[in-house]
Amino acid sequence: MVILAVVLLAVVMIGFTITRSTGTPLYASLGVAVSEAIIEQRAEEMGLNEPIVVQFWTYVTHLLQGDLGVSRISRIPVAEDIALKLPATAEMVFFTLAVSFIWAIPLGVRAGLRPDGKLAKLGEGMAQFGVSVPAFWLGLLFIFLLYFLPPRLPEPLGPLPSLFPPPLGRVGSGVTPPEMVTGLYTVDALIAGDFRLAWHTLWHLILPAVTLSLTSGPPLFRVTRSAVSEAVSSPFVEAAYSYGLGRRTVLIRDVLRNASPPVLNLAAMTFGYLIGGGVLVEVVFSWPGIGSYAVWGMDNSDYDVVLGVVLIAAIIYVILYFIVDLIQFAMDPRLRD
Repeated sequence: MVILAVVLLAVVMIGFTITRSTGTPLYASLGVAVSEAIIEQRAEEMGLNEPIVVQFWTYVTHLLQGDLGVSRISRIPVAEDIALKLPATAEMVFFTLAVSFIWAIPLGVRAGLRPDGKLAKLGEGMAQFGVSVPAFWLGLLFIFLLYFLPPRLPEPLGPLPSLFPPPLGRVGSGVTPPEMVTGLYTVDALIAGDFRLAWHTLWHLILPAVTLSLTSGPPLFRVTRSAVSEAVSSPFVEAAYSYGLGRRTVLIRDVLRNASPPVLNLAAMTFGYLIGGGVLVEVVFSWPGIGSYAVWGMDNSDYDVVLGVVLIAAIIYVILYFIVDLIQFAMDPRLRD
């Protein structure tokens, strides 16, 4: 808990300093045509004329009371906005991790067992591709190839129009979202028994999740491959085979169990990274999550919005690390000695 507090304090200090060094937010909220007298009056009301140390102390004092501030543009408390937008980001991140686990873990295990196999080469090829392209560029490429690149037909037919619009946002225009229970549209639609709407929300999730998975999954593949390869060549696996245990038993009981800690660590890191790192993908796919909210805050020089998103992302990141440490402590007896 001490480490959590220190990390969060460091995040707040760095974020506060950076946002305050980007200029005044008053022109974004009041406009450039406002007189200097009004600007000065508003700055005095907002405490922007105080020394930076005093401003920081005031912010931290409110923060300790659970107050993330109020957006200077929308006049809505930042905590309320984040509470509405965080489920959208969480849903995309959960689905992204699911897609990453589907391809990166099996290919990583296979590559660790048979480094020269075809699946190992396929996984390495996907990993090379994923680390070579930015996620936002890949998202734009997918949208262009799948929705805006019409097939060419001989004249006089000419090019065909796109059969359906790209799945931007969480639901299409004119579609009513499900009644909010968890904030995860797919889950809420299933709870309501509306399977058609559940499929619709899932369809909107696929492209951003696949985009992020192809760029965030390669480290997961490589760490899995390395961990499995190391576990396979370890003495305890050779001892297990010498006792006459079957290949499947050794793989599940010894290899995968001992290879899982670094994979869990990286999965937690990936989740935390995607919470705040999928910002541009959210913008590309018009996804109304906290990433898009942070970009909106930066565009409008809205300090509290940007700091609120950064702080929430940092809290989630640190909590995930703490949970992973507990899981590793439970799985590895050596850590309890």
